[in-house]
Amino acid sequence: MSGLTVGALLPDVTLTSVAGQPVRISDYRGRYALVLLLLGESRDAALFERLLALADRYAEIRQEGAEVLAIVPGPREAAEAIARAHPFPFPILADADKRAHHRYEAVERGTLLIADRYGEIYYVGVAAEGHSLPSVEEILSWIRFTEAQCPE
Repeated sequence: MSGLTVGALLPDVTLTSVAGQPVRISDYRGRYALVLLLLGESRDAALFERLLALADRYAEIRQEGAEVLAIVPGPREAAEAIARAHPFPFPILADADKRAHHRYEAVERGTLLIADRYGEIYYVGVAAEGHSLPSVEEILSWIRFTEAQCPE
């Protein structure tokens, strides 16, 4: 990854919810740590499995002060299809022009990002053969770690 690295700030992008509402990444700053799951155009099975696992343990994630955002490349209809396939408890967002996928360097393959509540990136994982994405337990550990680093 060239520009998206641990320690960098999440680029601010505006996406569209399945309800048609604009959602800005910066709206979460100062409020929640973020787990961003950007589905790639290749629709990696391991990434979708992680999405389901995050849904199963969403209450724990929220209890830790974090939010999960699933970002789907393409029009809102693509995000709606995923939202209909499973009752996800967190926002499923459409990246119609794929601007977020380009800024987060996740166009072909999916990407998992974990950032603290101030937008600093602590984890970058690309869905690829031979690369294992962190389990939900590991994601929860990252969230706890980011919270321990925050100066409050």
